[in-house]
Amino acid sequence: MNILLTSLQVPGAASGVRVHYERLAALLRAQGHQVTVVTQDSLRPWVRRSIGAVRRALGLLPGALGERVGIELGNVAEIFCAIDRNQPYDVVNAQDVSSGWAARLALADRVPVVVTGHYNDHPGEEVVKLLNLPPTSWAARFEVRWYNFLLRRTRFSLGISEYALRLTLPFLPAGARTAVAHNGVDMAAFAPVARTADTAGPDLRAMFPGRPIILNIGQLEARKNQRYLVEVAAELRHRHPGCVTVLVGKGEDEALLRALITEHDLGNDVVLLGYHTQIPALLHAADIYVHTAARENCPYAVIEAMAAGCPTVALAAGGSPELLAATPEASVPQSTAPAALATQLAALLQDPAALRDLQQRQYAYARTRFDVAAMVRNTLAFYREAAGLAPLTPPQPQPVAAHA
Repeated sequence: MNILLTSLQVPGAASGVRVHYERLAALLRAQGHQVTVVTQDSLRPWVRRSIGAVRRALGLLPGALGERVGIELGNVAEIFCAIDRNQPYDVVNAQDVSSGWAARLALADRVPVVVTGHYNDHPGEEVVKLLNLPPTSWAARFEVRWYNFLLRRTRFSLGISEYALRLTLPFLPAGARTAVAHNGVDMAAFAPVARTADTAGPDLRAMFPGRPIILNIGQLEARKNQRYLVEVAAELRHRHPGCVTVLVGKGEDEALLRALITEHDLGNDVVLLGYHTQIPALLHAADIYVHTAARENCPYAVIEAMAAGCPTVALAAGGSPELLAATPEASVPQSTAPAALATQLAALLQDPAALRDLQQRQYAYARTRFDVAAMVRNTLAFYREAAGLAPLTPPQPQPVAAHA
């Protein structure tokens, strides 16, 4: 197939969306498909400058409304102008609804556009939360209405989790086709290997000899909720002395987390390790991976932990529970007090047989469902379905499993 991938996330962006489409493009090419990736970086400089000038002009209007209108319309215009209309694409896979609408306009609906929903909330409401816009402001109302407009024009929606599909369904037009292709990782690449002197990345076992290690990986930000994990660590110190909690990542919450660590006198019990790319080695060294994100679609980190054979516990947010469906006891209600989670983690650390059982059930569930081969297979199946629908025909009912 001749496939066009579009995204507002440019190469090099610190974004899971960028990781997803780059990985997907490489896997599709490895199977012999032709793949073109278009982002705002694909624009000719003078075109981008021209669109930027219009965007800035709209931003001069009073209040935040002009700025938000300029940004959203500018995003669509940049992808629209970057697409080569002469290419014989079979299908477009937009990584967001804005670039999907731009592709439909640029290709005049000659090519089916599949939109993959990476958002953790309604995409408009997500922007409102991210920018702390007053919910009743004109700018906030515009964002919600703008994304409702885009979703109502989305004919093919590919969720990366059942959660994302449930979130999207109420806003899609009648007759829209939908499917789910969960995120996937290369399970073989996460298999444990013997560490050597040449192994890159920090050696957690050497850094914390004899100590149980709890690991968390992700951007240090409010949504990832590492503050909660620091509170858990404060409780865990009394329930399982000697345990160390390692936070891997960088972000805006780093200063806040350091202050919280100092406040609880956790300097020896909670470590901010910074950003690292050698994720398998970190997971192999950990005793438990704990994912605390309060809003999440289909977290790569949870899948990576299961693939690496690291027992995993996660707050029951977004798509996390469906990833841990084989071990529902590992999905912790978001209302759980830090002391209660600390008690649960301590019980696991004190019972190696229970910890091993948790790990084995999670790995067996993930091995066939969340491998990259399954992700590519399910994605291609939906591409082919979309490419074969001309004209659009009514969809068959597709039940979506509900999770508490």
